[in-house]
Amino acid sequence: MKRLTTLFIALLGFISSAHSASLSPTETIKHATSSIVNELQTIPVAERDVTVINRLVQSYILPAIDQERFAKMALGKHWRKATKSQHKDFVETFRDLQIRTYSGAFAAFDGQKFEFNDARFNQTGKRAIVKGEMIQPNGQRIPIDFKMFINKQKEWKIYDAVIAGLSMVTTYRQQFSEQMQRKTLDEIISDMREQLQTASR
Repeated sequence: MKRLTTLFIALLGFISSAHSASLSPTETIKHATSSIVNELQTIPVAERDVTVINRLVQSYILPAIDQERFAKMALGKHWRKATKSQHKDFVETFRDLQIRTYSGAFAAFDGQKFEFNDARFNQTGKRAIVKGEMIQPNGQRIPIDFKMFINKQKEWKIYDAVIAGLSMVTTYRQQFSEQMQRKTLDEIISDMREQLQTASR
């Protein structure tokens, strides 16, 4: 799970909030990639402090993902049984945990490159899959599928990524499903908050 999360986050770091209805999903990703890679390359590893990393996370990662849909799909069937208050708390806490992990991946960026194919759309044209590869500095190629949808604002948003055959949503759903057999949703949210507090100390 740790390796999967790291790969996913490393790639999400290159997807900008600058979505446009005039751009296809693939064009959106390619346009964002060049601008973010250029910015990261100007920041030495030693200077990637919390302030710098948080700015990048807030600017480029969070706006690219539909946080509620991601959280809803990750929680699976348990989402339907939760209250509106629990929905809000889970989405916010899950997002904050992602921010913490994204920040660690940004600090470790060491020159990965990316190649993307043209998007494949569903019959309605409202969903798309962008297939690509993340190329590691050692030449290793890791296949990646981005699952995207176009929202009411005509912006393409990510709701899942399949990396080396492993879906982020499915992985998190299995993880939460196992936890829900032993704990309540409120307890799981509390555990996530405790993780955040521990990390900030």
